[in-house]
Amino acid sequence: MSYTNIPGGHYTFIVKATDHKGNWESNEVRIPFFIQTPFYKKWWFIVLLLMISVYGLYSLYLNRLKRHRQILGLETKAQALEKEKTQVMYENLKQHLNPHFLFNSLTSLSSLIRVDQKMAVEFLDNMSKIYRYILQSKDNELVHVKDEIKFVATFIRLQKMRFNEGLQVNINVPEQYDHRKIAPVTLQNLIENAIKHNVIDEEAPLQINIYVENNFLIVKNNLQRKKFVETSNKQGLDNLRSLYKYLSDKPVIIQEKEQCFIVKIPLI
Repeated sequence: MSYTNIPGGHYTFIVKATDHKGNWESNEVRIPFFIQTPFYKKWWFIVLLLMISVYGLYSLYLNRLKRHRQILGLETKAQALEKEKTQVMYENLKQHLNPHFLFNSLTSLSSLIRVDQKMAVEFLDNMSKIYRYILQSKDNELVHVKDEIKFVATFIRLQKMRFNEGLQVNINVPEQYDHRKIAPVTLQNLIENAIKHNVIDEEAPLQINIYVENNFLIVKNNLQRKKFVETSNKQGLDNLRSLYKYLSDKPVIIQEKEQCFIVKIPLI
């Protein structure tokens, strides 16, 4: 006979004998013995195991919390860097106006001074309005659509003095969208982009239409592509996309079709 799983402690093993008839002897033999409790069943080991488990769980929690904070910190830094990158690109986008526009404007102004001084004065006045608007809005991420359209109308008048009927711009934005917002000089950059990449001729005018559709401000022009564009770095529209990715949850949509080029700017 074997005994297993006996709890630890002091025991007495009693032995009695019987004769061949099955009668028990009156004498008995007592054998005291002690069973050692396994260490893994002792109270101190259970307490120690519980303490180790609690410490392990707590360490795991602290480690996960630390990793979460590290990930959160990296995400915050990434967002800050992305925002800074976008702001730098945006500043470049706004400053993109200066060299090309200034050079072309001064060339036109020089010609007007010789042939029509009255128109030259008007041209210079419009130039000053344009740069005043840029300076006033340089620290603003967004401007009202009404203000941007008012500004771009001045820019269009300036370009019309250069191209006459070769440039036709139609703006059809209802007053109900005046309070909506876009990034400053967005329209100017898109119009300048269309002028820069397309042939402008009075017999085949460049037609630019600006209107609203499905909460997007749309700039659409017919395609008359130049064979060579000297000042193009092909980054203006990419910068615009990156900018609005930061400003809006809706993307800038760019579509090039056989007969026209369309840019859709989300209204904010």
